[in-house]
Amino acid sequence: MEPAKSLDETITLLESRGLTMPDRDAMRRILFDVSYYRLSNYFRAFQNDPTSGGPFKPNVDISDILEPYRLDGELRSMILRGTELIEQVTKSRFAYLVAQHGGAYSYACIDSYEPITDPAGIELRTALVPSIRKWIETSNKTTIRHYHKTDAPTPIWAAVEALPFGAVSQMLSLYNDTAVFKELYRSLGVRTKLRAASEIIHAIVHLRNLCSHHSRLRHREMVIVPQVTRDMRRRYPDFEYEQRSVAQALIALLYLVDEINHDDSYSSKIIGFLSAHHRYNEGIHHPLQYWA
Repeated sequence: MEPAKSLDETITLLESRGLTMPDRDAMRRILFDVSYYRLSNYFRAFQNDPTSGGPFKPNVDISDILEPYRLDGELRSMILRGTELIEQVTKSRFAYLVAQHGGAYSYACIDSYEPITDPAGIELRTALVPSIRKWIETSNKTTIRHYHKTDAPTPIWAAVEALPFGAVSQMLSLYNDTAVFKELYRSLGVRTKLRAASEIIHAIVHLRNLCSHHSRLRHREMVIVPQVTRDMRRRYPDFEYEQRSVAQALIALLYLVDEINHDDSYSSKIIGFLSAHHRYNEGIHHPLQYWA
């Protein structure tokens, strides 16, 4: 088993690899508060062999690493404000439209969802529907308690308050009433095929989850990315992105929030933030494949 290293031993190891740390006391506090492994996610862009770690490039100072770490925190906070709005609005509009189309209670029935299978041949709806019921049954939200007490079925407008955004995203990808989707995505300004539209929401959920878990954004290669529609490119013609970059997810986020708000205050804030930090901005637009 690998023995645990003290803070001083970790500092000595980093110094032996060429990392400059002018203030050892400050570095002890950083390692104690942040942890070596969280900070090490930011080391690789500054190392000679990023795939295996090891020595740092010449003249790398700890401040070079702490700067993107700090800026990631600021960007994550801004992203979460946007994803929170998208989650709230998507849940509300989806619930309303489902209810208007006669599905106020059938949302928890397996026949309300397409029999789409995963690579193993398992129907996705067979896991989704029990999951929906479990979230509702175990919810302590005030909006749900009334239905628990009266033993009445929970209507979708109350149910969505108990469901995480990921579960709602799965509902969007499998629900079989296309009229609901057409109205929902039209209200969000998303004009593309229904499958691609649901994948845009799925990508927003993935981005939200990364930020909620304090994951690194700079130079991240995204596992799930949205389709960038023609309307998104027209809205932000100067916002460039590489495939599978965080910027590819951001352009969808900016578009949806601006559509909901009916102004560009949100996108202007994030674009302005990125423009003010050129080196960091490059890392948001450029994914590096050697990172998990």
